[in-house]
Amino acid sequence: MANSYQVGIVGSLWRFPLKSTRGERLTEALLTERGVLGDRQWALRELKYGGVMSARAWPMLLALKSRYAADPADDPGARVLIELPDGGILAADDPEAPAMLSKFLRREVRLERVRTGRPTPQEFEAIMRGDGLPPSRDFFDEDVIHIVATGTLAHLRNLQGGTADFDPRRFRANIFIDTGSAAPGFLEDQWLDGTLTIGCDVRIAGIRPAIRCAITTHPQGELPHDPSILRTAFQHHQAYVGVFAAVAAGGTIRVGDPVSFTPR
Repeated sequence: MANSYQVGIVGSLWRFPLKSTRGERLTEALLTERGVLGDRQWALRELKYGGVMSARAWPMLLALKSRYAADPADDPGARVLIELPDGGILAADDPEAPAMLSKFLRREVRLERVRTGRPTPQEFEAIMRGDGLPPSRDFFDEDVIHIVATGTLAHLRNLQGGTADFDPRRFRANIFIDTGSAAPGFLEDQWLDGTLTIGCDVRIAGIRPAIRCAITTHPQGELPHDPSILRTAFQHHQAYVGVFAAVAAGGTIRVGDPVSFTPR
């Protein structure tokens, strides 16, 4: 396409098998219409009020880490493993996992997996009685792909004064685009009215701004609590950092693949 131009390369790829936990860094990822294969396939539901748990309100979720025991592209039945802060490992489908996670989180929870099929007759009856909840078709807050440019994080760091750590992990994107020597700024704003092509075939469309929340400020791993992360984004860009998007054409992408932008 004559009006396309390269904006960077794939700098890193991430998948989050269990919603709102720390995820796994990948060297390649299969993108489907439902996003990165295996992304946010499980979630925790808090049973007192019935809501799906998010690290916005439950920062302790970021003390957990989730990963696949095998690549789900090669093994569709690959189990999701949950790493506890003490080094223990649970399988998401282990019958004992809800009790152990309830103890860690200090409230009763259950693990739920994304469902694409219709509820069973028994489930439907329970839903009609008010004793059950409809199966979740996805656990995304916005859209299936989240993208952040490295130049945007560098820009935020400069605006803040350089004392805060705008580590990419705080922003929980699937794809970080290394924008290299491009002048720092809120670079994703330039991509809102068009399509990103990754490698030769994968196309990302429906690009729209991603508003940030308190998750960016919460501690995780060695990263400390830091309210200046969100405050800087709010003061300088109305708390928008990165973009959400849909997958217009799927395929496998890899770290180092070129990323091009085509205006509409």
